[in-house]
Amino acid sequence: MTDHMRQANRRHWDAASEGWEGLRDQDQLWRVCIEEPSVAFVGDALQMIGECCGDLGGQRVCVVGSGDNYAAFALAGMGARVTSTDISTRQLQAAARRAAILGLDIEFVRCDAVGLDPLADSAYDLVCSTNGFWVWIDEPHRVFCAVSRVLKPGGHYVMYDVHPFQRPWRDQTAIEMVKPYWATGPFVQAEKGRRTYEFHWTLADIVNSLLEAGLVLRRVAESGAKDSRFWEGPTYAPGTDDSLLDWRTNPRAGLPSWLTLAAQRP
Repeated sequence: MTDHMRQANRRHWDAASEGWEGLRDQDQLWRVCIEEPSVAFVGDALQMIGECCGDLGGQRVCVVGSGDNYAAFALAGMGARVTSTDISTRQLQAAARRAAILGLDIEFVRCDAVGLDPLADSAYDLVCSTNGFWVWIDEPHRVFCAVSRVLKPGGHYVMYDVHPFQRPWRDQTAIEMVKPYWATGPFVQAEKGRRTYEFHWTLADIVNSLLEAGLVLRRVAESGAKDSRFWEGPTYAPGTDDSLLDWRTNPRAGLPSWLTLAAQRP
C-alpha cells in the first residue's frame, strides 16, 4: 500500500474512533471480556490459543491491529502480559481509557502492522489478530514477516477473521455476487468525505504469504456463524433473527463464516 493509502486509513480510524467507542458502549461487553474471553474470540481461535499456548499466565502476547481491543482485554484477563498495537492513535487512546477502568496493565503501541517497527525481535510467545484486521492490509507477506520477527522461536500466531468465501457477495440475504472471489482490491470507500482502502484476500493469499514468511502452519479451521449477529451488523450483542443461521433462508450461511488458523515460528 502506498503511504497515502495507509495515511488515509489511519485518518479514517482516528476520525471514526469516537463513534465506534459509542457503539461499543451500547452493549458494554468490553467490561466482561476479562471474565468471558469468548466474547472477544469467535471461530476456533480461543480453542487454538489454548492448544498452542496452554496457560497464558505470564506469557507475552501481542495483538496486532487491535481495533476495539476486546481481544487485548480478554488475553490480559487470562493472565498474559499484553502489548496492543494499532495504526490509529485514537483507537488506542480509547482502549487505554477502558483498560484503566478495568484495572488492566496493557502496553499500547501505535505502529503499522506491516513492520511492527517499535517492537523488539523474538519478544512474544503469542501474536494474535482478530476479525476486521486483514481487510486493511495490502501486503500480507510483510505482515507475516513482521509477526515472525517479533515471535520467540517456537512462539505461535493465531488469527481469526471473516472467511474469504464471504467477501464476494452483496450484503443481502439473496445470493448476488458483487465481485469475483479473486478480485482482491484495493476497494475504495468513502465515508463523510474520508477515503479508505480495503483488501479482500483469498485463502491462498493468506496461507501462502504465511508460509513464505517462514512460519509453519499448524492448524486451519473453517466454521459457520453460531450467532445471527454475524449477519446483522457490527455489534457483539446477541443476534435477533436465528433464521439467518439457516442456509435455506440465508444461502450464505451454507458457506464458512470464519477462518481461523494457527502457525508457529520454527
